[in-house]
Amino acid sequence: MPPEIETIMAMNKAFIGCVVLLILLCGCTRDNDTIYYPVGNISIEKGDETWNTGNGKLHLIAKSYNNTDYTLDTLARYPDDPTVGKLTFMFNLKNQLTDNEVNGFNGTGRTELTMSLGYKDGNFPTESLLPIYVPSDGNAQYAVKLRLKGELEVVDEGWTIDYAYAQLASQFQVYPPENFPNEIFLCKGGTLLGIFDNARRICTFDISYERYNLSFSQLYFNLFVNLAGQKRDSRIRLKIDQESFLEIYRQAEQDSNSTS
Repeated sequence: MPPEIETIMAMNKAFIGCVVLLILLCGCTRDNDTIYYPVGNISIEKGDETWNTGNGKLHLIAKSYNNTDYTLDTLARYPDDPTVGKLTFMFNLKNQLTDNEVNGFNGTGRTELTMSLGYKDGNFPTESLLPIYVPSDGNAQYAVKLRLKGELEVVDEGWTIDYAYAQLASQFQVYPPENFPNEIFLCKGGTLLGIFDNARRICTFDISYERYNLSFSQLYFNLFVNLAGQKRDSRIRLKIDQESFLEIYRQAEQDSNSTS
């Protein structure tokens, strides 16, 4: 084969190799951008801070609370994927007790851990997307009072807490909270959620919320945790303090006949 042809073939191979490498690199960048939206120090609180008793009465319609601390001790596991890096897990936040069973209220029981379906979009299984409350009247206005106090611990050394945030919202949304200002009533993340200790393997948190004039047809209350590590699984402990509670009130308009 003439030297000129060999040179041209070598250049073609090199060009093709560069193109393939570029495609792979661009593909990886796109994937990483679509699967990972880090949430830093964030604090969102929507709703009116005070309630004027002249506006009517507050009727307690749903409540959950605890008389003792309780701990969810479970295994967080990555899916069967060759890449082990970062993945988001979700806790559906609940308290143990209630005084009355209320239709549409799912805030009583034990908190459970759910893993994201994959790296691409952060979606979760449909059966885990349960609102904590679905009101019978989606046109009414409501007040919500809550306290979430506890501790999250990654037991194994191979994993750390990349970021975590608690969220109360009218829609199930994961990334990123600041993009959904109308749907999110409460979001606390990073150091505004709690204190991270021991090389980010423990997060201690204590947040409170009391707001009025909220409108929603469904209400979600979740703790999202993004874990980073190089192991397939790790034990996770979430302790909910006995002082944690959730109360939902319906705001009743004042009867005009009762005013003077």
